[in-house]
Amino acid sequence: MNRPKKLTVAAMLLAMVSAMALLMAAITLPAGNAAGQQNVQASEIERVEAAGRNFMAAISARDINAMDRLWAHDPRVTFMGPLSTTIVVGWDGVRKAWEMRFGQFDRVTISSAESHMHANGKVAWATGIEKVQLLRKNGDTLTFDAFVTNVFEEHDGRWLIVSHQATPIFSGGNRLPSS
Repeated sequence: MNRPKKLTVAAMLLAMVSAMALLMAAITLPAGNAAGQQNVQASEIERVEAAGRNFMAAISARDINAMDRLWAHDPRVTFMGPLSTTIVVGWDGVRKAWEMRFGQFDRVTISSAESHMHANGKVAWATGIEKVQLLRKNGDTLTFDAFVTNVFEEHDGRWLIVSHQATPIFSGGNRLPSS
């Protein structure tokens, strides 16, 4: 009679060890997969960061043709620059807004002071602070820092801008730069 009990205890121990092994496997497999996802995410972040750098370079160069390549040509895209008084919606309007801005200044200098990037599937966004210096045609210079948010969507393997928003940062007695 003792034999069946020993066999039952041994079977239970074997079942518990097997269950623990399966549980451990279930816990470690997603972690390995998550590490792979982090690598994929890191490479996507690098691609989005490159698109963001190209965008800043296009603004600094006042290059409308580069803007054509960097933006999604979509009726949903939006633009709110630091001197904007309205929200521009749709690629045609966004392109015209950039052409107008580029025509107002002899020189545009933008650098990133802080940036935070995140990608999730086919959408990515970057928030940060940019240092802006604008030289007007009349020789006046506007210098300010701006909070910035850029939203990107992946289209045919390329990260394209679908929204740009920049807002001057007010500190102390600083006033909004007049347009």
